[in-house]
Amino acid sequence: MTVFGAGTSVADDAAARGLADGDAVVVSNDRASVPTTLRTDAALRPGVASMPKGSWCRDFAGGLTANALTPATLSDLADGACFNDTRVEVTAA
Repeated sequence: MTVFGAGTSVADDAAARGLADGDAVVVSNDRASVPTTLRTDAALRPGVASMPKGSWCRDFAGGLTANALTPATLSDLADGACFNDTRVEVTAA
């Protein structure tokens, strides 16, 4: 599930893309494309898209989750995951 904030300017983020709550969308960047459903949330800042942690690949068409969108960079501390965010675009499916 993709989440756009629903605040005034964030609703504009979705509207600028011709999107509304419940629409089929694709979240993508240069690493992957993940089809999902748009949900809005007023708790998010404008310009932010969020996908929940802990999703199963079987729950997404195409078998990819948000992990496919994140970089493979490792941290300098024990080679752990080194990401908190990644840039994506959200478009109509």
